[in-house]
Amino acid sequence: MAGGGHDSAGGLRWLLTYSDLITLLMAFFMVMYPSSNADLERFHEVLASIQRGFGVGVSILPAGGGTGVLPGQGQGAIPIPELSQRSKDYLALSKLLAVQTAAQGTGKFVAVNVRREGIAVTLSGALLFPSGGTELSPQSAKVLDAIARFLAPLPNKIRVEAHTDDLPTNDPRYPTNWELSVARAVTVVRYLIEHGHIQPERLIAVGRAQYAPLVPNDTREHRALNRRADIVILYPPEDEEKFPEGVGLPVENPAQGSTSNRP
Repeated sequence: MAGGGHDSAGGLRWLLTYSDLITLLMAFFMVMYPSSNADLERFHEVLASIQRGFGVGVSILPAGGGTGVLPGQGQGAIPIPELSQRSKDYLALSKLLAVQTAAQGTGKFVAVNVRREGIAVTLSGALLFPSGGTELSPQSAKVLDAIARFLAPLPNKIRVEAHTDDLPTNDPRYPTNWELSVARAVTVVRYLIEHGHIQPERLIAVGRAQYAPLVPNDTREHRALNRRADIVILYPPEDEEKFPEGVGLPVENPAQGSTSNRP
């Protein structure tokens, strides 16, 4: 009888363990759901992995109805809102540049972020321009070509913003950082037109000089971070969505490999 009692207790224990597992999975889904809008593909992959590993059926239905994208056990469905075009473009462009920069070894010089007005690709000045110059460096061509291929079929306007640090220029052609930043923005715009075949009427060149820094211009590394160009894909106001600004791929310190103090 003692042995039988032990076996019965063991049976109850596995039931409690199973109950705990289901509770943890439910909590996991509740935590994961809010982040699904930022990366729907990753969310699906995680759910599929859990389903395969634990045999738990989960149906996912798009907002507004439809059939589930994953087979489930009929225990209900988690509605997933349809991604906006801006979100789809952000995910596609992030993936494209991650692959391109990984192959080229330039990932630390590139970032993709979401702004209120659109999607911004930030390119470090160390990638784009030699110290104090306005001619594009050879290593920037592949990244700009990849961006241009993505931009070509889009209908959106594109603004190119160039930024410098706060050090004075050493070139009489550019008496201040205003002239230097405008010249750099125009250089990127011309490349997108001449090599990327982007329609000129879609492009805007803007020089911001040193007046929109990412960080204070108090160290060599910080000044290197502030020397950059942003290629901003603009979206109409009616297409804006609840997508927090600043979400994007992190930029490794572009100061690596750049030791000059010039803008």
